[in-house]
Amino acid sequence: MNKIVLAVISAIVLTATLGVSGQGQAPAGGQAPPAPMAIKQVKPGLYMVTGFGGNSIVRVTDQGVILVDTKNLGDGPYNDLVAQIKTVTSQPVKYVFITHVHQDHAGNIGRFKAAGAEVITHEGLKKNLETGGLDGKGYTAPAGKPDPPSSTYSKDKEVRVGNARAKAYHFANAHTSGDSVVLFPDLRVIAFGDEFVDQQPNSDLPNGGSVLTYPKALEEALKLDWDVAIPGHGNNPMTRADVQAYQKKWAAIARKSLELRKKGVAKEQIRQQIQAELPEIAPWMMTGIVNDMRLDLFYAELTKAM
Repeated sequence: MNKIVLAVISAIVLTATLGVSGQGQAPAGGQAPPAPMAIKQVKPGLYMVTGFGGNSIVRVTDQGVILVDTKNLGDGPYNDLVAQIKTVTSQPVKYVFITHVHQDHAGNIGRFKAAGAEVITHEGLKKNLETGGLDGKGYTAPAGKPDPPSSTYSKDKEVRVGNARAKAYHFANAHTSGDSVVLFPDLRVIAFGDEFVDQQPNSDLPNGGSVLTYPKALEEALKLDWDVAIPGHGNNPMTRADVQAYQKKWAAIARKSLELRKKGVAKEQIRQQIQAELPEIAPWMMTGIVNDMRLDLFYAELTKAM
């Protein structure tokens, strides 16, 4: 089966299956199928692969590749991602960092492990796979469940391939409790996963996300030395100013959420009240940041923090 036909079939399947669980950045029902993958240079030696899931980042060296995120689960997306990488290097993937548990980023952990790469995640991601989700039985998605990583870290983890370095950090629970941001120090580029996106954000509370500590995670990432940010979704690199603006919105939401909870605003009204009192967060919608499945956990987080 040729690559174009495979991409079309994968798009149809993914459109039918993604987004049902509400656990990742996936297209809503009725939207167009995901765009096909495309690779573009961000800086010399570093590329981003857009389409068919979250953005993947490819750091090329003459001794191997460091990859961040692995696209939607399945042979089609995996093969297409590998094909995109091969357009810029013949070197094998040596290390893979995964930014969080959602299958549009973590989907092909097992396939890259089988191909010989070491797949590294924060320890929270492994816990999400085991005990996350609304029922506490582990993260699931209609497309399937990612495999566990090769290894985990607790605070930070650095790898080197040739003259290139990549360092993953976990600062606080934000999008999930297993978030990693990955810094490429020599190029001053940072990959955020879904902790920073160019679209409606969300906090996956069933998998350890937190509205209250989300701004802290971004604040710490802003202390690192970088000038280009790659969002978890979106077709283009972004700037430090973009991330600063994003962090300020999250900080405003966290402050207002706790303020209203302390005033006794009921669970059923709190999202609407936050939205009404924070016009500066537009076009974000609180029902997208905390969807109906997560409302009880959101209110419990605020109550615990009082």
